[in-house]
Amino acid sequence: MTDIQIDKQIWASENLKENKFRNGDEIPIVDNWDDWAKHAINQSPCCAYVDNKPSNLKYGLFFNGYCLRDERNICPIDYRLPQIIDILNLTKFLGFDSTRDDMEYYNGDVANGLKSDKLWKKSLFGGPGDNSTKLSFLPGGNLTARDGLFLFDDKGTTASHWLEDVHNPKEGAKYWPVPPSDWNQSRNHKFSIGTGGNNSLSVGAGFLFNGYFIRLMRI
Repeated sequence: MTDIQIDKQIWASENLKENKFRNGDEIPIVDNWDDWAKHAINQSPCCAYVDNKPSNLKYGLFFNGYCLRDERNICPIDYRLPQIIDILNLTKFLGFDSTRDDMEYYNGDVANGLKSDKLWKKSLFGGPGDNSTKLSFLPGGNLTARDGLFLFDDKGTTASHWLEDVHNPKEGAKYWPVPPSDWNQSRNHKFSIGTGGNNSLSVGAGFLFNGYFIRLMRI
C-alpha cells in the first residue's frame, strides 16, 4: 500500500484489501446472507468480495461496521480511518465552497478528480473521472444486507466508504444526519462518491450490518 499526499492530507492509494486486524487475526470472508446476518446478530466483524468474486479484489473488500468497533483495530500501524472533517477539508481543497452549514454534507460536483478514469459507467451520477488526485477511487458500489437478500448495489456508478464515527467536525455547525439516540447501536458515518448527483462527494449514515469499503489515511 502506497501513500498519496493531497494538500495537507496523506491517503492510501487504494481501498483496504487485507482481511486482518492489526494483531494478525483474520476477518471472516462470507458470501451469503445467512452467514452475514449471523455476524450482524452477534455484532462481530466480517467482510466480502465485490460480487463474491476474489478477482474483484481490485475494488477492495466490503467490511461490515462491526469491523470498525473491534478493539483489535482494522487499521494497520501508522494508518487511521478518515473523519468527517477530513472529507470536508478535502472537498474544500477540491473547490467546494458552502455558505450553508447544513449543506456541508452535500459536497457538490467535486469528485471528478477522485474518480479513476476507468470502470465508472456513464450515468445520471456522472462517469469516469480524470483522477487528477491519483487516488483512483473505483466504482465498487456497496453491499446491502436486508430481508434475506445479499445485494451488491450500484457497481459502476457509486462507491461508499466507512468513516470514523465522530459527530462534531466543526463547533457550532449544523450537520445532517443528526445522530439519533440509537446511533452507536445501529449506525456509523460513511462517505460516498456518486450517490448525490454528478461526481458528488457526500457524507451520510450507514447501518453497521451493511458492507462498505475502507480507505485509510496516514497518521
